[in-house]
Amino acid sequence: MKLKFFISIVFISFALVPIQAQFNLKPYVGANSTTLSRDLQDEEFKSDLGYQFGIDLMIGRRIFIQPGLNYEFARVGVANPEISDLKISRINLPVLAGIKMFKEDIDKYFDIRIFTGPSISFMADFSGGSGLGISSSEVKNFNVAWNAGLGVDLFMFFLDLGYKWDVDDFFKRDVESSASQNVFYANLGLRFTF
Repeated sequence: MKLKFFISIVFISFALVPIQAQFNLKPYVGANSTTLSRDLQDEEFKSDLGYQFGIDLMIGRRIFIQPGLNYEFARVGVANPEISDLKISRINLPVLAGIKMFKEDIDKYFDIRIFTGPSISFMADFSGGSGLGISSSEVKNFNVAWNAGLGVDLFMFFLDLGYKWDVDDFFKRDVESSASQNVFYANLGLRFTF
């Protein structure tokens, strides 16, 4: 059901973009701060630093869609020093839509963008949390999230600041927690226009 909804959003987005659209290829690297929304077994989770890298294809001029692919490594700290941090690796497929604030003659040099949209994530690896009694088999392999953020373009460089929150639970049903993963991220990259 969630995958059908995601695919529908992608097709509707492509239908709304004019044929004479501008294309920007955007490779990037970035940092993230990740936490889980609820505690587990009375252990408190805290944000920790991770990283991501990927590539997006921005299609459109003033209104755009931006499908992408990225690898995300996230670390979630646990307040109890006897329990190791959770380490989460995911492959993300976001499809963002947004609007640029300035007209075409200015946006070659400077622009501000607002964006939002869904992403689907596939678990690549999960480790840590020793002492919590959680294994990788108790973490969902597939998650759906929503993104929102702000971007700044300066010549061929860009900086994106965003927030991503899972719309479903991080753990499978056999774990007594409704925690979801929340990620603040900053990406710095290059934009190649064609």
